[in-house]
Amino acid sequence: MITTVTLNPAIDRAYVINDFKPNKKYHLDIDEVKITAGGKGLNVARVAAILGEKVNATGLLGGYSGKFIQEELDKLNISTSFVPINKASRIFTAIVDPLNNTETIVAEKGPVVTKRELNAFVKEFVKILKYSEIIVAAGSVPKGLPKTIYGDMVKIARDNNVKMIIDASGSYLEEAIKARPFMIKPNLEELEELVGYQLDSEYKIVFECKHICKQGIEVVGISMGEAGAIFVTKDGAYKVCAPKVSQINSVGCGDAFVAGFAVSIYRKNTLEEAFRMAVATGTANAIEGKIGYVNLEFVKKFYNEVKVIKLD
Repeated sequence: MITTVTLNPAIDRAYVINDFKPNKKYHLDIDEVKITAGGKGLNVARVAAILGEKVNATGLLGGYSGKFIQEELDKLNISTSFVPINKASRIFTAIVDPLNNTETIVAEKGPVVTKRELNAFVKEFVKILKYSEIIVAAGSVPKGLPKTIYGDMVKIARDNNVKMIIDASGSYLEEAIKARPFMIKPNLEELEELVGYQLDSEYKIVFECKHICKQGIEVVGISMGEAGAIFVTKDGAYKVCAPKVSQINSVGCGDAFVAGFAVSIYRKNTLEEAFRMAVATGTANAIEGKIGYVNLEFVKKFYNEVKVIKLD
């Protein structure tokens, strides 16, 4: 089974407003409103389930927003083992303007987690190792948790021979790398933050990813939106070119990317096949109005159109 960890889940609200302008009141002129259970790990879980795999979602949930998120996952028949917390889970709002091709994001910081709640989560995490082959931990971290939280999970997973994929940023990513997860998936901006300078060429991106791999990471995947991705392993570097599509939204594309990779690895496919699946799934999300959603037919179509170029 694939398990996803979402420490800071959210209610995702997407308002579609053509020609959105600040300092204006919007009442009946909102073109569309979409409300879903969100957070990077939950988006991964939803896409992996659509791709046909059995998924368990865990993490921290609280308040009325947590109840809504749980109900939405139940509707999708996604197995869950969330740890309850006292404070309410956050709300993430996106204002999408198709006319001007803009996205305005408002993301709450989320709840403060107590030591008791953290200890309860750690106990649950140890339990899920018994039935998980791959664990994807993704997204932001609420207050109250240590910056080593992802790294601590990786260490526990490694001790139990479970592969972990980390999609995080900042100090949380730095600490996770020290624990040597199977894969990390920063985007280009997050990689630049990690290494401390602008990566304005493929050579620089590959150079830094190779350095990370030398620290014990088996796969570094850099998602780059419409440009596709660069994957680096100890054996080589690959540029994976995405098919050209008319993008509707970019929210959740990185999560779909991770889901495609995780599902392919779970199915014992080769790394190159997993690279193709990641980019195909991320591209399929880009043409959907929903966050963290793909159409299987488009995933199959794009998989055949993805080009993989070995860089060295």
